[in-house]
Amino acid sequence: MNVCPECGSPVNERMKFCAECGAKLVHGQSTVSYSPEFVEEEEMPAANTTGSGGAALIELDQVEGTAGRRMHDIADEVVTVGRSPSCNIFLDDVTVSRNHAEILQGARGFRISDAGSLNGTYVNRVRVDSVDLRNGDEIQVGKYRFKFVYT
Repeated sequence: MNVCPECGSPVNERMKFCAECGAKLVHGQSTVSYSPEFVEEEEMPAANTTGSGGAALIELDQVEGTAGRRMHDIADEVVTVGRSPSCNIFLDDVTVSRNHAEILQGARGFRISDAGSLNGTYVNRVRVDSVDLRNGDEIQVGKYRFKFVYT
């Protein structure tokens, strides 16, 4: 006798849905549970002020989240992000404010600050006003998603 993976109720091979909870039943396939273990990352290295290193934003595909279309270098001390053509990273979409956010490079590393945008700036799916960036952080500005990486 099989059991429902959602509620644990007994089910048989002919059932397509659980009678108790209504979950769809898929027989003959196994699933693997994944419980990630979160480990504190090492301290972010200080920004290299000699110009030989830096960071970049890799634009992610809007549908599948895979590495995408463009890469934006963060070479200046202050990089502006927005819909205004005068921004360092120009994002042409109505979901992006004219001056949406700034990425600042300092002695402690890189920091993103929302510039009073209407739709907000998100880091790892959390709305932020200002936060230090770590390697691999996902940044969302309007409908655009980026991965922050050290180069």
